Formats: sequence, structure tokens, C-alpha cells
Amino acid sequence: MSVRELKIGTSWVRGAIGDALPPELVVNFACAFGTWCGGEAVVIGRDTRSSSPMLRSAVIAGLLSCGCEVIDLGICSSPLLSFAVRDMGASGGIAITGSHNGIRWNALKFFGSDGVLLSSSKSEELMDLYHASAYLQAPWDAIRPVAEAPDRIDRYLEHILSCLDTPLLRRRGFRLAMDFCNGACGEVAARFLEGIGCTLLPLNEDPTGEFAHAPAPSVSNMRQLSSFLRCIRVDLGAAINIDGDRLGLALPDGRALSEEFVLPLTALHRLAHRPGTVVTSLSTSQMVDAVARRFQQEVLRVPIGEGSVMDRGLAEGAVLAGEGSGGVAALPVAMSFDALLTLGIVLESMARRDCTLWDLTEEIPRLEMRKGSLPCPPAIVHRVLEGFRKSYLGEELDTADGLRIRWEDAWLHIRASNTEPILRIIAEARTADRADSIYGEAMNYARRTAFQSGG
Repeated sequence: MSVRELKIGTSWVRGAIGDALPPELVVNFACAFGTWCGGEAVVIGRDTRSSSPMLRSAVIAGLLSCGCEVIDLGICSSPLLSFAVRDMGASGGIAITGSHNGIRWNALKFFGSDGVLLSSSKSEELMDLYHASAYLQAPWDAIRPVAEAPDRIDRYLEHILSCLDTPLLRRRGFRLAMDFCNGACGEVAARFLEGIGCTLLPLNEDPTGEFAHAPAPSVSNMRQLSSFLRCIRVDLGAAINIDGDRLGLALPDGRALSEEFVLPLTALHRLAHRPGTVVTSLSTSQMVDAVARRFQQEVLRVPIGEGSVMDRGLAEGAVLAGEGSGGVAALPVAMSFDALLTLGIVLESMARRDCTLWDLTEEIPRLEMRKGSLPCPPAIVHRVLEGFRKSYLGEELDTADGLRIRWEDAWLHIRASNTEPILRIIAEARTADRADSIYGEAMNYARRTAFQSGG
């Protein structure tokens, strides 16, 4: 097994199929989670990847062996699963999804009884059970049949629609194109948009799992959507992640917006009607800070990852938690990143202001961001980061997640990826020249340091 191809994060286990995520490992993690849940009810769901049915079988086997009642939602989005856990009073949930990763990857995402991805302390409890192999073992007569919940989509849609001004949205009658990348959200998204009176022009809506392009809803992955938009008449274009937790947006003329715009666009409407704290990651654009200042609200930054962002958001009683990936949760309505609810909020903002998506972006100060990555074996990441730290002594440093350096007009973040053996480098500044300069210097230094460390 390749250690590099297996990643264990705060609230998930992720690996490459055929390499680091074999069924026996999945069974053991499911046994650990079933034990952590006390052998009580657990909700499961999966995305459309060809490997997901295999992992589903392994998860069910592990949970049933612990005496858990397994409620299988079938193909479903992560936000739907999060809602179902809370709505059904289950002890937890497992989403079988590779999310934004390529098709060869898959993962288990663990949700607690509150529908939130496990916090670091809860994950440590789960890992202790896994490493000790201290699993519950149900007798033969305590093994229950797998249950289904056919009304969960209805109840989920009823919940998120109740949080929006649906009469206003129906009167506006938006037309939009949406790229589903052959993921898990086609049916629920179509019904959601019908509920708010939208006309949907779908792209890659069949849940085949044979992705039309890379899954993350980034600018580079919205080229097909952009071409489609130039041939039709709509109010906006949208791209949704495989498991429905991330959103990308595009203008009617086909210009795709950076995924960094999704959080500030949501904040623009959310903070106007429900002031409160915003929690985001250290790598997210400061465009959201500008929006928060407009409404005299605070932005708190934490290490990257939905689990970290949601955990702090709930602790602070925040009204919004999200990242620059396009993942946003409107608290306390959603307990996970939810692309459909986020899209609904953006559309409601356009309807209330009687404006276009471009008009909304004009209310957000433009900043220049540069992102890149560098292959970096885990064994030398610490030495590379330590070299950066010594290089920037005297500057304002944050070491909560790698190294973040902040200046009055810019910032730089260097960190090890949670999912791949690479070093991520992100810089943002008020001008393109400043961003290019900071990013270029950091990338050159990282290459030299990594090479020297590796040698």
C-alpha cells in the first residue's frame, strides 16, 4: 500500500482506489465509526463514482457488524446526508464520496449526530477505536436489514426552501445553466430550482460517474459551461461539485468567476439581513473581509478544511462559514457546505436588488490572487516550511496551518496539502504586480529549498 495515496484528515479518510483504499480498510473504519456511534442508527449515502458501490458494501458490512441500524440514502449529496442525520435523529453519517478529487480517488466523510463533519477531538476518538480494533460485535440476531428513507429529498428541499424568499424568486423566474459533472446532484438540484421557479438548462446531468471534466467547480473546469453559455440566453451559469458541497458561478456571457467569489457574494446578502461573524480559512481571499467590514462584522480565520471552519463557526455562533473553494454554509440553517442553498442565496440577492450577477461582483473590491503547487514529499515539508519561517522573521506570521505571512497590502500562505504530497502556495495583493512578485519569489524559494532538502 502506498502511504502517499492514503490521507487521513480531521473528518475523513481518503485514498486512491486500487492502491490505498481497499475494502478491508473501509470495513475497519466503518466498524470504528459504528462503535463510536454506540451501535445506533447511521445514515449513509454515496456519489456516482464507479468505486462508490464497492465502498458502500464495505461500509454497510462494518456498520451492521456493530449492530447499527443502517439507513441508506443511495446516491445523494453530502448536504442532504447532513440534513438527514439531524432530521432522523441518527447518531452519525458516512458520505462515500471523493468530492472534488479526481475519479481514481474516493473517501469516507464522517458526520456526527449534529450533521457536522467530525471535529478534531471526535476524530481522535474515532482513530483511537480504529487503531485499537476495539469494535462492537453484534450477535447474529441483532443484525438488522438495511433501511431506506425515500422521503428525505422532500424534507431536505422543504427545509432549504423555507429559508429563502421563494415567492420573490418565483416572481423573478431566473433562467440558468448548471453543470453537474455527472455527479450526485442532478435530481435534487432540478427539484430545488423548480421549487424557486427557475428554468434549468442542464449540462452533464446524467449520474454516470464518468465525469465530463475534473470535478472541482473552478475556472479551469468550467470551460465547457462557458462555451455552453455563449450559445444560450440565461441569467447566470453554475457548476456544482460531485457531492453538492461546492459551487462555481459564471456570467451569462460565459466568463467564469473565480471560486473565491462565492463566499463574499453570499456574505453580501447574508450579512445585510443577518449580521454576525464569518469564519473562513487562512487561504481564502480577503474579498470577504471587505464585505464584512461594510457591515461592521468580524472575519475569523482557521486552518483550511470544512471540519475546521464549521467547528469554529458553530463555536462562535457565526452566521456564515466557508472557504475559497466555493464551499459555504449559512449557519444555522445548514450544518455543512451546501451548494444549492448558497446558489439560492445568490439568486435571492439578485432578485431583491433587481440586478445581474455582474452587478453584485462590482460591489466587491477586486484583489489579485495567485495559486500554485509544488511536489514535496511529506518527509521534507517541515524543513521547507522552517526555511520559509526563518526567511520571513520580523514579519507578521501565523503558523496555525503551515505558514501565513501578512503585510498591509498583501499576504502569502504556504502549506502542505491535506490530500496530495504537494506544497500549496497562495498569494494575494491589491495589485497584479505585487501578487506576481510575492508568488514568484515564494515559488522560487520553495523549489530551491525543497531540492536542497531532498538532496
